[in-house]
Amino acid sequence: MNSRAERNVAADAVLNGLESFMMDRGTLKEYLPGQTVLAAGHNGDKVGLVVSGSAMVLCRDGVETEISVETLTKGDIYGEISFLTGSPTPENSRLVATEPCAAVEIAAHDFEDLLRENPTLAMALVKNLARKIMRLDRAVFKTKLRKRALQSLISRQEHIFPDYVIGDYVQRHLASRVEEFAASQGPVLLIGETGVGKEVLAHTIFRTSLHYKSVFLLLDLLRDRSNYAVGMKEKLPNEAEETEEQMKLFFGSEERTKDGPPTITPGYVELTEDGTLLVRGVDLLTFEMQRRLLASIRTGYFTRLNGIEPQALKIRFLATTDLDPSNITPDEQPLLQGLLERSLVIPPLRKRRREIPTLVDHYISMYGKELRKDMGELRQDTLNTLVNYSWPGNDVELSTTLKRAILVSEGGVLRPQDIYFDLKRVEGQGKFNLLRFKLVKSALLSPLFPAVFQSAVTPFFFILLALLFFGPSDPLKNPAALFAWAVGWPILTVGAFLWARFWCSLCPIGTLSRLAKRIIALEKPFPAFLKNHSDLIIATAVICIIWFETATDIRQSPLNVGLLLFTMLLSAVFVAVVFERQSWCRYVCGLGGMISVLSKASMVELRADRNVCMSQCTSNECYLGTEELEGCPFGIVAPKLHSNRFCKMCGACVKLCPHGAINLNVRLPGKEIWEMRHTNTGTALLIIGMIGGLITEMVTKTPAYKWFTHYIPAPHIVQFTVVFILVLLSANLMLALATAFSRRIFGDTFKDNYSRYGLALLPVALAGFMAFHIYYLINLGVHIPLLLSETFQFEIFRNMVINVPPHVTHAIQTMLMACGLMWSLFIIYRIGRASDDNFRIAMLGIAPHALTAIVSTYLLLNAIGHFFYST
Repeated sequence: MNSRAERNVAADAVLNGLESFMMDRGTLKEYLPGQTVLAAGHNGDKVGLVVSGSAMVLCRDGVETEISVETLTKGDIYGEISFLTGSPTPENSRLVATEPCAAVEIAAHDFEDLLRENPTLAMALVKNLARKIMRLDRAVFKTKLRKRALQSLISRQEHIFPDYVIGDYVQRHLASRVEEFAASQGPVLLIGETGVGKEVLAHTIFRTSLHYKSVFLLLDLLRDRSNYAVGMKEKLPNEAEETEEQMKLFFGSEERTKDGPPTITPGYVELTEDGTLLVRGVDLLTFEMQRRLLASIRTGYFTRLNGIEPQALKIRFLATTDLDPSNITPDEQPLLQGLLERSLVIPPLRKRRREIPTLVDHYISMYGKELRKDMGELRQDTLNTLVNYSWPGNDVELSTTLKRAILVSEGGVLRPQDIYFDLKRVEGQGKFNLLRFKLVKSALLSPLFPAVFQSAVTPFFFILLALLFFGPSDPLKNPAALFAWAVGWPILTVGAFLWARFWCSLCPIGTLSRLAKRIIALEKPFPAFLKNHSDLIIATAVICIIWFETATDIRQSPLNVGLLLFTMLLSAVFVAVVFERQSWCRYVCGLGGMISVLSKASMVELRADRNVCMSQCTSNECYLGTEELEGCPFGIVAPKLHSNRFCKMCGACVKLCPHGAINLNVRLPGKEIWEMRHTNTGTALLIIGMIGGLITEMVTKTPAYKWFTHYIPAPHIVQFTVVFILVLLSANLMLALATAFSRRIFGDTFKDNYSRYGLALLPVALAGFMAFHIYYLINLGVHIPLLLSETFQFEIFRNMVINVPPHVTHAIQTMLMACGLMWSLFIIYRIGRASDDNFRIAMLGIAPHALTAIVSTYLLLNAIGHFFYST
């Protein structure tokens, strides 16, 4: 017989002897499952021995919940601890039968006599206690192992911050600072916008610190505050109540009773004992809570709510905030102010654009595997789309955007139309959806829209061409030339404000190019280089058109106007036949490009409800089209449309969308300018070029122009070109100087500042063109009915002539310019306040741009006075 068997036999013998001794002096009792064997507060007046079945020791956690801490089976003694120590059992502890259970119970004094009389019995008691201690040690060890495993599981980065990768900037510029903080034991404050990865960097500090084997807990005040606010239907608590709730959350609380010890509810500080606590959105803590937490961090002690005794603070404290360091003051944020010396500032992704391609490659590879999609090499135009976006949600928005894009992509190719930005609803303040009216909605859904308008405009275009080629050479006697300058241009400029880019849907050049496409359509991709630089191409084309009109005095030559329109028609047909969709209208056409930029200031827009698109649409009919209808002529997926520049208002998306996600909104004019997410230097150059070109055209009538060109011994076209270039350079220099000052105040890049505030001058440019062409509408327009009455001998046309005094026309022009200036100043103000919440700093930053708008308006008004009214 081996030693283990011998020990088992000996133990059974001792157990039988113990049972026999106790049976002689004690009483055999039987308990049903759930019956109390030994009550809480037992005073040690009896000792029991379990002879069959089992019972468990329950400890009460709180008021109602009980937890099993030990199981007693045959041979186990109970009540001996109170017997030996003389102390009653805890008030929160009792012994309960878990199955039919029998036990021998003996009075304490009889049990004591037995121990004196029989040393064997005393030895049995000692061995019983030793077995209990061994079981307890094993249970404690297993509990520690489970605690360690649970801490490791809770603290795993991928569970807390899935799908995030630290970029090159952080690794190159902040790595040494992260290592420094990881090696120390003090608190750390991480500062940066939402989505830059503050929490991930905090976990990196934890993972490389001495606490890496301990627990890492995340307390998300941003989420908890949001959930709390939703639960409070009437009002949020006052600051005192909020401080009390936050103290419970961090420090826990004590609830005292009359008879027993206090009931302790631990807070996050105790739950994180010897570990790391990360508090997200720490700036949401009240002033008093911040003050107390800062004191606890400095002293190393805290006191529970309603508690008396101070407790040791045994945690590593990390915190995040999206407040700018300049906005952190000791009077409002004492905790953050106290942690500024140990802070880490992470710049937004828009200031780390160089690392976007690396991040994109990582996320595409990761999500491609996760979604089981084999993604090929990323197209350059798609990468440009990602790099040029401003990423207000930073790295997190980039990762979620790419995951959605891969999900909806087809054929392993990620195209620009698969990228969805800015998924907020388009209905908001200052907008009203006209499609709520059945008449408007029926009109846009009708197959006759916009075909009925196109069928009327296109024949009229051929009539105009014929009159321009074969009609009178005198522009005042040629109906087509008169119509083009007196009616056409005013309609285009005023129409850009009233109905955005709708004229491009009616444009006969676009209509004829689409008809040609039905005959021959090669559908080749438009050259990527031209597509990527289309803004600069269009800006150059528009500036060239403005230069060409004045340099060649094209208004005086109907034939040249006809040749220009015919050349545009041939070019549009060629581009339509060779390239996909309506590439001419979107990427090349100077006239359409000019209208597209002016339409950004329009009072209407066609937009998709992006929430509906993302939750319901999986087929992208607005882009792909159907068998009956072609998709968007510009190749835009409706949820991606963020500017009137890329919308012809043709209503194709309204007809194609099966979910009714498209809205035709009336909005505050120019609302998209201050809400813009994309900054584009080409658009800013175009606006400055339009203002400068218009000024140049009008200064030809000023004495200064005649004096200056007197010193240029060259033909008129050369003289004008020199002045044209100088004015454009001066206009750009004025904006560049304003930008150089403003960017120092706001801390953004020169390109972003130049592009954003250059676009803010759009209302001034639109008002300038409207004021310029309104003169021709009023003063040349009167010649149209006169010409018709002479041509067709209809006296009724002569009666339609209305003469408007010059001072009235000038007053209208001045009023338009004043409106344009006020609206540009308002947009500049909105952009400035969005850049900095501090009113004084914002006003200082926008001051040079406001001055630029005022000077531009003054120069335009002065030029208008000389051009139209000088004698």
